[in-house]
Amino acid sequence: MSFDDRNANQIMEHDLCPRACRALWCAVIEEQLRLAVSPRMADRPHEIDSARRWFGSRDFFMACALAGLDGAWVLWGVRRQFQMAGLV
Repeated sequence: MSFDDRNANQIMEHDLCPRACRALWCAVIEEQLRLAVSPRMADRPHEIDSARRWFGSRDFFMACALAGLDGAWVLWGVRRQFQMAGLV
């Protein structure tokens, strides 16, 4: 991909912080788990169902890889959380 000087939305790769990127993807996984296990009153039912189905999906495993986590290990822990919450 070439960079276009006219497009200020592009970020040079050397400007990225790997720790910040991993933290972002960890936050995505954490928010999906919170939504799936401990929904708030403002959370919509279809969002809660979607979060529960997300675990084990291709997107879930991609988020784990980008966070530097073993997706199979995370999924094992999530399934335990689901069992403890009575969701399985």
